[in-house]
Amino acid sequence: MSDVKYVHDQITDFMSNDTEKTLLLRGIADKEKHQVLLKALNKSGDLKGLINLIHTTKDGMQDFFRWAELYKVIVPKKYGQRMRLSNLTIYFDNLTTKQNSDKYDDHAFDFMIIWPIQSVTKSEKEIQMLKEMAQRQRTKKIIFLTLKEPWYKPDSFEAFVDRIINLDCENDDPKEYQRIIAAYEEDMKRRRF
Repeated sequence: MSDVKYVHDQITDFMSNDTEKTLLLRGIADKEKHQVLLKALNKSGDLKGLINLIHTTKDGMQDFFRWAELYKVIVPKKYGQRMRLSNLTIYFDNLTTKQNSDKYDDHAFDFMIIWPIQSVTKSEKEIQMLKEMAQRQRTKKIIFLTLKEPWYKPDSFEAFVDRIINLDCENDDPKEYQRIIAAYEEDMKRRRF
């Protein structure tokens, strides 16, 4: 079974699991993570969700789909407007992690994607805020989606999420996997000097 197929099945299982609420979707296969997440959500039915953009500009709405290589998706003109993507109804908003926000505590979305979390991976205070927000939410499923691993490590999220799914595509695309690992190791060597 391919890595992508395995992760697709894991996300689908998470979406139908009544006891799990939070998911950390991590790994170095950024394009594949975005694509498989959208496919699995779409397969789960006619869902309504919110994509909370952390520390991004309005371009973050378009950037989210660029990472999935969905270049022709037309995003809303401003936050809070509805868009359709196959079976999904998606809203975007900008999430500040500098202070607690209860903006969506009373909304019961089918899913919420918190993206990209690399900007908060080194801040215990911001991670704690996201943890508390996830606990307060009436939203059924909350997905923390990483970007730019291994440069940014979301290990501290593992302590409070219900499920962790890793997608490196080491088996699906070993050359790309090795290229990214080699680039990371070379970058780390340069930083030591």
